[in-house]
Amino acid sequence: MNVRRNDREMKMNSRTPWALAAILALSSCATQQVRLSSLGTPCVNAEAQLSQSWKGLNEAVQSGACAQNNGIECQALRAKIERLSVDCPSNPDVVMANALLAFQDRNFTRAQQLLDDLFSKGVNYPEAVALRARVALSEGNSRFALRFLEEKIRENGSDSGIRETYASALFVANRWDEAQTQLNIAARLGAPLWRVAFGSGLIEEAKGNYEVAKLKYQEALKGKPGWPQAESRLRALVATGKTSQ
Repeated sequence: MNVRRNDREMKMNSRTPWALAAILALSSCATQQVRLSSLGTPCVNAEAQLSQSWKGLNEAVQSGACAQNNGIECQALRAKIERLSVDCPSNPDVVMANALLAFQDRNFTRAQQLLDDLFSKGVNYPEAVALRARVALSEGNSRFALRFLEEKIRENGSDSGIRETYASALFVANRWDEAQTQLNIAARLGAPLWRVAFGSGLIEEAKGNYEVAKLKYQEALKGKPGWPQAESRLRALVATGKTSQ
């Protein structure tokens, strides 16, 4: 396990970074919500343990502690969360948390196994659906991601995160107009507008509409000042002479 990955954005296909933000806007455990429900014995304390460890990991990421002392603090917190998957393997919240950690560590096989186990138990968290599609996209299997997301949208089309991830999959398939349509739907369903603006910027850039893309990245930065991804895309447009400063 490489704990240093916890203090930076995971590198994905350069064409799909906004969907990563949709699922792991925490980038590295920073903001993704882990669902917590009442648990019975023998995992009566799992809810408190998961909540405490996840919160601690989030704070350590935000403070930069994961980059200190070889990441010992974050490694210990991750180990606690992973231990819960041994002690409480049937708890869906624990499984979801460990699937997220596996995805961050680019252990896509384990992430897929955990998510498939979750689905086999009849648990269908929207976050799990979106993450399963992200695993497929990370492995280059956009066809599966599209089929999977289309099926899940037929079952539950009201989740903004699933719509954003579907937009990402469509973008990978060069179906840009459809991707924009899904982003618009995601925005109406409550997706952060700065993230939608960034996704729109990527689409416009792919189409060659560089000035429009610049405006979209600027809009994203207005909603989320200092966001590295938007700043990077904006600088690249200017540096390559595709847009005016």
